Amino acid sequence: MPATEVADIAALRKALTKYEPALYKEMNKEIRVALKVVQKSARDLVPASLGSGLRNFQGDSTTSKSRTSRKRAFPKYNASTVRKGILISIGKSKRNNQGFVGYYSILNRSAAGMIVELAGVTNPGGSPQSQSNNPNAGAHFINVLNHNVGNFGKYGKGQRSKGRIIYKAAEMDQGKTRDAIIRALAKARQTLVLGYGKAA
Repeated sequence: MPATEVADIAALRKALTKYEPALYKEMNKEIRVALKVVQKSARDLVPASLGSGLRNFQGDSTTSKSRTSRKRAFPKYNASTVRKGILISIGKSKRNNQGFVGYYSILNRSAAGMIVELAGVTNPGGSPQSQSNNPNAGAHFINVLNHNVGNFGKYGKGQRSKGRIIYKAAEMDQGKTRDAIIRALAKARQTLVLGYGKAA
């Protein structure tokens, strides 16, 4: 789930940390509860198996050596590892391509999970940099994911604001969690302002 953006969130967090650390902790707790709804939905979207079409991609969670490149090979898909890797992040993220910084998000931390989430977003027919001896391997890989995991869900703007697991869970949520986060931020800001004036 893309990070929630609020114009003055950096100032609010800084003011809460300085003046009301207990309120800051309570706000983050409330936000975490809201994010867990999408986190659970995302974990529920992770299939136990990807079917027989991607046998070489499935197995234990180790990473095998690449037979065609010195680069790191694809990790093995393991549903349990992917589910555990869907985590809540509360903290400043790196600035994205659109110049935005996020503070509250859900991330797909496992390598296999990221592959399932995003394979085909940029190159629907497979990466042109593929080292496979089969020129149709990339397209086959993406087609199997689309069939067994599902097509992309979209959340946010831009071509890359889509994915099969977290983005789909966020799309299914229809903005409810985002609204809950904004309410928690607004409530904390109001409490701070009432107590200290224009602190944030």
